[in-house]
Amino acid sequence: MNSKRKDKGQTNRKGITVLVAVDFSPCSVVALRRARTILGQKPGRILVLHVIDQDFIVRCIHNRLGTEEHIKKTLYLRAKAKLKDLLLEEGLGGHSTEELICEGTPFIEINKRAVESGADMVVMGNRGNSGDMETIFFGSTAERVLRFMKRPVLCVPLEEDQD
Repeated sequence: MNSKRKDKGQTNRKGITVLVAVDFSPCSVVALRRARTILGQKPGRILVLHVIDQDFIVRCIHNRLGTEEHIKKTLYLRAKAKLKDLLLEEGLGGHSTEELICEGTPFIEINKRAVESGADMVVMGNRGNSGDMETIFFGSTAERVLRFMKRPVLCVPLEEDQD
């Protein structure tokens, strides 16, 4: 893997870039910890991405839970606060960690942001917060990312307590 990737927006940088997809599930927290372990003491950066699911916004609007603008603003502010808290709890509030919050279809946005940022690797949990019928029939976000990603992807399982 000594080839140098020349992706859009990438400059000469030192170290590797790891994009971590976070949906605030226990599994995504374990994925964030694994990314930190992968980097270890090496120079590099961790991009922590949370995608606000566009389909969820549409369902909220359909169920008259507020205006589109209000729902988007509320979800964004909550995600920003949760992401900040998570990074502080995990000791990742430094200059080598970057927060990204966007709106869209999670697997598409994860792929898109990985390319745009020049990420060398994507790390994500193998199980997120969804447990709906769509996941059963069309696959999880992790499966969809794997289907389309051209970079290495590490899907991290939830660690079970070994008592």
